[in-house]
Amino acid sequence: MRIRMKARFFFPAVLLLTIFLIAPASPPEQSVLLKITPPSGSAQRAIADAGGVVVQELRSCLLVNAPSKAVPRLNLDGLVSTSISFPAQAELYFLVYSKLPSPLPAQPADIRCLLLEEGIWLLWTDNPDFRNWLVQPYQLKALSLSGVFPGRDKARAAWLVADDAAAQSRSRSWSIIPGLVAQVSIEKLRADILTLQNFKTRFASTPQCEAAGDFILQRFQQLGLPAVTDPFKFEGYYTSRNIVAVIPGKVFPKRMVLACAHYDSTSGNPLLAAPGADDNASGTAAILELARILAAEKFDFSIVLLCVSAEEWGLYGSDHYARQARKEGAEIIAVVNLDMIGYPGSQQRVLDVIGNKKSEWLADRFIAIAQPYVGLRLAKVINSSLTWSDHSSFWDQGYAALCGNEDSDNPYYHTASDTLDTLDLGFATEAVRASLAAVVDLAEPVNPSAAATPVGLRAQSQISVSLFSSMKTVYLHWQANPDPVAGYLVFRADRSHGLYQCLTAQPIGATSFKDSFLAPEQAYFYVLTAVDEQGRQSDYSREVRDDENN
Repeated sequence: MRIRMKARFFFPAVLLLTIFLIAPASPPEQSVLLKITPPSGSAQRAIADAGGVVVQELRSCLLVNAPSKAVPRLNLDGLVSTSISFPAQAELYFLVYSKLPSPLPAQPADIRCLLLEEGIWLLWTDNPDFRNWLVQPYQLKALSLSGVFPGRDKARAAWLVADDAAAQSRSRSWSIIPGLVAQVSIEKLRADILTLQNFKTRFASTPQCEAAGDFILQRFQQLGLPAVTDPFKFEGYYTSRNIVAVIPGKVFPKRMVLACAHYDSTSGNPLLAAPGADDNASGTAAILELARILAAEKFDFSIVLLCVSAEEWGLYGSDHYARQARKEGAEIIAVVNLDMIGYPGSQQRVLDVIGNKKSEWLADRFIAIAQPYVGLRLAKVINSSLTWSDHSSFWDQGYAALCGNEDSDNPYYHTASDTLDTLDLGFATEAVRASLAAVVDLAEPVNPSAAATPVGLRAQSQISVSLFSSMKTVYLHWQANPDPVAGYLVFRADRSHGLYQCLTAQPIGATSFKDSFLAPEQAYFYVLTAVDEQGRQSDYSREVRDDENN
């Protein structure tokens, strides 16, 4: 009986094994790169539900990598999709920004190029020498088909500019911004731009670029700042380094304000002549000037000064840093990127402050704080398609980031003629002053007041619902200061680290406060200051969200 049963089941098993050996193995599911419109929040949710990832958000469309089987579902969701390619393992993908009719005068078979929207092309290839076919001037951003990191802090998705009176309420009387802004030196900017230019080229992967990195590192170290190199590889076997310095925060050192610029350069003959005075010795000199002026100052939050490399190759240095920061959970409050701030052109003196929708609050705050200190006009530009500089790498990781950039077309851009003698250093000086004012405000200078900073702030919220309406009430509690104080001031913002408005006309003696009649769907953020008997305010306390202790 046992033998008969064994025989009964042996034949089907052999048959199945034979079929398995004869039939080809099922290939892994092929993904497809799609162009999808419109680039809305609902579209992104539908893409995630279908198992796709957003590779890049642009103003008019989304680049999406999705399983092939997801395409019908996306179409059923009402999204308009166009298939671009079936990505292969060895292929490189880039966004190319070019004002030419095509960045390729001729298109070899192993380089594909597709116009996505005006001035922005998608290029993909397995040819590592594809740059030899591109016509300058152009800008590159390397793309990862694994997709961008979604923003996790919804509270920082926007920031509303209030009226002048409210803006005044945020700036405490001890503000050091005017004195620091006055220290920006046109001669020091000139000297640093000239030094960087004199490396002849700073094309990433060359010895001259490494030497320029050494110069930046030594400058940070001479100022007494903790500074390190951050090495990385790109495109298989090339290497370069970011240079990172930190002004440690005194109250909340894990929270960081980051100012950055790229120090590499390029041209039509980048191995021999790429002086890059405007692009981007001007931005790098700005970071060095911020380091010089701010190194001895004290701030609540840390200030990270970052000079990145391989930007001209495709934003590799900033992408490496931003990905690592997100992986480690770095609390980067804001990123101020400076790229080309020395050539305003003959028609206007405008510095564009570029952000995406999630960074609009930062652009607004930059302009509100910095505009009173400069004569040039600060112009807000919210456009997610402007991905050609290092701020974009931080957008990809969900951080709020902006780019300060001259609002003009520099005719010497990406040529051997991009030299110091073509620049307007008066304009560059004002751009540095604006950036310094914004960075100082974001990092919150330590107040030398006699009053100690309040500690132990806690918040709880409660929503009351009636037949026709609902409202939120927030209850705040904190510890009494160990030193005598006249009382406490309570501040509220509707965005994290946004524009704090004072809720108490006079210092209150209690260690609790109730904030009523608030919109139930809105998140609110609170800080305190202590006021001593001479009327001097302390630093802000730790910020809390209204439902933090619910």
